[in-house]
Amino acid sequence: MRDPLKNLRLLLLLVLCASIPTLINGQEVRVKNESFEPLEGANLLLLDDSVGYVSDPNGRFDLQVAEPKLAWVSFVGYEGQAVTIRPDQDLIIILRTSNRVLSEAIVEGFTGKQSLSRQAGAISAITPGTLSRFDESSLVNAVNTVPGIRFEQRAGGSYRVSIRGSSIRSPFGVRNVKVYWNGIPFTEPGGNTFLNLLDLNNTAKLEIMKGPSASAFGAGNGGVIKIQSTDLSTLSNASLLSASFGSFGAQKFSGSHNVLNENSSLTLKWSNQQSDGYREHNALDRTTVELDGLFFPSEKRTITASILYSDLFYEIPGGLNPDQRAENPRQSRPRSIERNASIANEFFLFTVGQEYQIHENWSNQTNLGLSTSDFENPFILDYKSDNQQVFSLRSEFENKLSMGGKPLNLSYGIEYQKSFFDGKNFGNIGGEADTIRFADEVEIDQRLFFANLDYQLSDKTSLTFGLSQNALEYDINRTIDRINNAPQRFVKEFDGVWSPRLAISQQVGSNYSIHFSVMKGFSPPTTTEVRTNEGSINLGLQAETGTNYELNFRGSAAQKRLSFDLALFYFQLSDAITTFTDGQGVVLFRNAGETSQKGLELSTRMDWLSSPTGVIQGLSTSLAYTYHDFQFEDYIDDGDDFSGMALPGTAPHVLNIQTDLMLKGGAYLNLTYHYSDPIPLNDANTFFSRAYNLVNLRAGYKGSLFNLPIELYGGVDNLFDVSYSLGNDLNAFGRRYFQPAATINYYFGLKVKLDH
Repeated sequence: MRDPLKNLRLLLLLVLCASIPTLINGQEVRVKNESFEPLEGANLLLLDDSVGYVSDPNGRFDLQVAEPKLAWVSFVGYEGQAVTIRPDQDLIIILRTSNRVLSEAIVEGFTGKQSLSRQAGAISAITPGTLSRFDESSLVNAVNTVPGIRFEQRAGGSYRVSIRGSSIRSPFGVRNVKVYWNGIPFTEPGGNTFLNLLDLNNTAKLEIMKGPSASAFGAGNGGVIKIQSTDLSTLSNASLLSASFGSFGAQKFSGSHNVLNENSSLTLKWSNQQSDGYREHNALDRTTVELDGLFFPSEKRTITASILYSDLFYEIPGGLNPDQRAENPRQSRPRSIERNASIANEFFLFTVGQEYQIHENWSNQTNLGLSTSDFENPFILDYKSDNQQVFSLRSEFENKLSMGGKPLNLSYGIEYQKSFFDGKNFGNIGGEADTIRFADEVEIDQRLFFANLDYQLSDKTSLTFGLSQNALEYDINRTIDRINNAPQRFVKEFDGVWSPRLAISQQVGSNYSIHFSVMKGFSPPTTTEVRTNEGSINLGLQAETGTNYELNFRGSAAQKRLSFDLALFYFQLSDAITTFTDGQGVVLFRNAGETSQKGLELSTRMDWLSSPTGVIQGLSTSLAYTYHDFQFEDYIDDGDDFSGMALPGTAPHVLNIQTDLMLKGGAYLNLTYHYSDPIPLNDANTFFSRAYNLVNLRAGYKGSLFNLPIELYGGVDNLFDVSYSLGNDLNAFGRRYFQPAATINYYFGLKVKLDH
C-alpha cells in the first residue's frame, strides 16, 4: 500500500525549497571556472556585431548593451558557451573544462583533480553533453558509450551495471561497484546501490574508475562511479523547464531554479517520470526533488549541502524462457501480475560538506550523509518489507610537500558507514503481505583507512603509491524465524584487509603519456547475498580478492583534433561469487574458484570541424571498442567442471560509434551505433543471447523563441527495430534468461530557459 502521507511530505518539501530568496544584485558580466575562480583573459564575442572583449583579472568584461545580444564566451582549455547578454542585468558565466581531447579531461581519480594524461588507471568521464545526446530517460545509452562497461535495464526502473564483468554476481541491482553522490557514498555499507532512485536530473556528471580501487575507495572489484548532481557550468539566475513524451506511454516533466551570486548558489530541481513500458506489467513512476547549496564564506572555505528526496515505483515483468520470448516478447513472466511483482522505494538523503584550506600546503575535505529508506517488494515467491537508516562520513586531508626539490603530494583519510536495517519477509497472497516468514535486525559497520603518496620524480615522470585497510562487520539478529523456529544472532566479520596500489606515469613528448599500475582489491558478499530470500544465513561466503595489472596509453595528434585512450589489463580474481538457483527459482550465491580476465579497451575522438562562427560549427566522431576474454579457472561444482568456460554476462566484442553535427543557427544531429557480441547466459555456456546492432538518432534545435532560450528535440531509439535483450538473467532457473528490450520507439521534448 502506498503511503498516503507521501504527497503531503513532498508538497511541504517543495514549498520549503520554493521559498529560496533572490540573492543577486548588480549589472556586471563575469566569467569563472567551476571552482568559482575568476578567469582572466577569457574572450567574449558579440556574434551579431563581431565585437570582442577580454576579461580582466577579476573575470569581468567591460561592456554594455542596449538590447539583448547573443555572445560566445571562450577560454583556452575550456568549452565555449553561448550566452544572451541583456541590458541592466548581472550575468555570471561558468565555463566547463574541455573534454574534447580525451587525455586532457580533468578527473579526480586517485590523486585529486588533474588531467587524465597524468593519472594511471582506466578512468572515464561522462559529461552533460553525452548525457543529453540521447532520450534523457535513463543513464543506459550514455554509460554504454564507455568501453568496458555494460549498463542494463531489466525493467523500467531496474538497473544493473557491469564494469569489466562485475555483474556476474548481480541477478538484480548494482553490486561490486562503489558509487558516490556529491562526495558521499551512495552505496550502502552492505554493498547494495539503488542507482534507480536517481533521475537524470540528479546526475549531471559521472566519473568512472574501472577495476579494483580499494586503495582509496574500499570494497568493490568492479570499480567506482562518482556522480556530481549539478553541472556548475550551467549555473545562472534562471529557471529551466522541460517536458518530453515518447512511445509506450513515456512522459517526463522536470524543472530547475537557480539563484547565483558572487559567493553562493542555490539550486532546486524537480522531476517526474512515468511510463507504461514495452512489456506488460512494466510501468514506472518516479518523482525526485533535490536542493543543492554552494557557499563561499571565505577564500579558504567552501561549504556544500544537498537534500535529495526520491519516490520510486516500478513493476517487474520478469524473465522469459526462449519459448515464451519467441511466442510473445512483450508478455510478463507467469504470476508476475497475480502477485503484483513490483518495487516501491521512498528515499531521503541529506549531505553536508566542507573544503577548508587549513594552511597554504594543507587542506581538508569532509562530507557527511544521513539517509533513510522504506522499501516494499512483492515478488512471485515472497513479499519483502525493509527499512534502513545509514550514516556516512568521508574525510580526506591533503599535504603538498617536496622531497629533493620535487613535488610530493600526500593524501590520507577515513571513510565510515553505519547502517541500521530492519527487514521482514512475508508470504505473498495476491500481491499483499501474508504470514511473516522471518525478520532480521541488522547492524552493519564499514571502516576504511586510506593513504596515497604521489611523487613527481621529474618533469615527466611520477610515482604513486596507495594503501588502505578495510574492515566490515555484519551483526544479524533474527528476531522471527517461522521457517526453522530457531531465532538467533549471527556475526560475520571481514577484518584487516590491506589493499595496495602502485603506479608510474611517464609523459612522452608533449602529446603522449604511458602509465602502468598494479592494484589489489576485495569485495565481501553483500547483505542480500548473506541474508537470502529463502531464509538462510550464508555465513560461508568469503570475500572476493583480486589483483589487476594495467597498462594505459593516452595522447593526441593532428593538432589535437585526434585523441585516444587505450587500456590493456589482466585481472586475477579468487573466490569469485556467482549465482545459482534452487528448485523454486530462489537466487542463491556461492564462491566459484578463480577467474582470469584479460582485456583491451579503446576510446578515440576525432574533431573534424570546429568553428563557432561557421556554417558547420562542429563535427566530431567518437569510438569506443571493448575486447574482453574472461574465463573461469578451477571451477568445479557438483561434479561439473566449468574451468575454461566464459564468464556469464560479458560479451567478447563491443563497439560504440557516435557522430555529432552542430550547424549554424542551432540545429544539431546525434547519431549512435552500438554492436554487442553474443553473451553467455550460464556457467556451462549452453545458452547465449543474440548479437545485436542498435542505431539511435536524435535531432534538435537550440535557439530562441520570443526571446526565450529553448531547445526542441526528437529522436528514434532502435531505428532498425532489432530484437534483443537488455538485461539478461544469468544462471536463471527454468531457462528464464531473457528480458526483451523495446522495439523501435520515438520521443520528442522541449526545454525552455527563463532568465531572472
